[in-house]
Amino acid sequence: MDGSRAAGIAGRLAKAALLVWAAGAVLGEALAQAGAYALLVVAAIRGRRIELDRVARRFCAVAAALAGWQAISPALAAWAGSSPGWPKSGRYGQFFDTLAPALAASAAADAPWVALAWVVAAGWVLSAALGAFQHFVRWPFEQPAWFRTPVDRVRESFSVSGPPRYGAGGFLFHRLRFAHGAVAALGPALATALRTRSARVALAAIGTAAALLAATYLSYARAALLVGLAVVGLAVAVLGRGWARWGGVAAAAVVALGVLASPEWRSRLLRGEENLLGGDERRLSMEVGWELVREHPLVGVGFGNYQEAAWATRRATGVTPLLSIDAHNLWLTAWAETGLVGLLLTAAYHLLLAQALLRRIREGSWIAAGALLSFTGFHLLSLVHYLQHHTGVYLSFALVWGLGLAPAASAAAPELGLVRAAD
Repeated sequence: MDGSRAAGIAGRLAKAALLVWAAGAVLGEALAQAGAYALLVVAAIRGRRIELDRVARRFCAVAAALAGWQAISPALAAWAGSSPGWPKSGRYGQFFDTLAPALAASAAADAPWVALAWVVAAGWVLSAALGAFQHFVRWPFEQPAWFRTPVDRVRESFSVSGPPRYGAGGFLFHRLRFAHGAVAALGPALATALRTRSARVALAAIGTAAALLAATYLSYARAALLVGLAVVGLAVAVLGRGWARWGGVAAAAVVALGVLASPEWRSRLLRGEENLLGGDERRLSMEVGWELVREHPLVGVGFGNYQEAAWATRRATGVTPLLSIDAHNLWLTAWAETGLVGLLLTAAYHLLLAQALLRRIREGSWIAAGALLSFTGFHLLSLVHYLQHHTGVYLSFALVWGLGLAPAASAAAPELGLVRAAD
């Protein structure tokens, strides 16, 4: 196959894979994985012809190093005697997720911006509408097992008075995946609203951002709602101008008023504050994580082995099955699983990603600004959640980060009124 034909095939496949990945962020993890794995094929076809600058290449190199370390860490932990066994395949396979932002970056120059905007906007508005139904009405339907979306997750009532109110999950039928995925998409929606030169596009982007904020509200996901509001405030302060700025403020104000008016939300926030500042559950989860770090600081217990290692301490710590899943914190979980080397690689991974996004912003890229907002939301959430536990959630953030590394010239989308700030 000659080079020009291979390049053409790779470009078309890249566009299709990005669209499938974006749809998967709204509809389900399997679709997002299919899009990400397809980009692995694209990267193999292109080889050294991938267009990335030096900073982005450094990030991709560290991403490969971190993924490789995660992949071999169970074997190293077994050799060191700190491993409880080989991790389950689903959890172990998440080392591939670490590569996902680099794969998205490798195809970002081919991103079909208008089609991606349609998929994200229409998908999340429809998902939020379904979430509203799930919030107000107990989900009345059963689903085939092969859907892998157990409906009991959207039948949990959070009411403290009045009629029942349920934690919505949208198309994902899982309230935390729904809310955290919404935070991932919120940055690009806000960047579009605040950077576009088209009033119609700004209005559509504000509507999408409002739907994303509504998803965090309807799901009763405390951290996601607060982080979403913080991201809106940051976006308005840094990027805001004209009437679009006030549209963002109005959307956040509506959500905030809804929180204040809801007895269920007031109860959730009060219990969240107690749990964060001194609650027994969060303290116990963190204590177990620190115990694993103290016992195995250098090599950890192996990537994907946290739950089994934490559960093995139950007689001494009293940890429950739910609290043993992870340490509810990105950095503590990474250290416990992959040791000091893994922790340092994780820090380098995120620092280089931030550096690469900042460079793109200085070049005038609107999508890099949205990706940095998403990155900020991720790290605020990571103080109380280990987001890589849900592959679909991490892939949602990874797609946004990778697209944010698109060369500024290729990120221009005149049809959406989005061009480089310098133009």
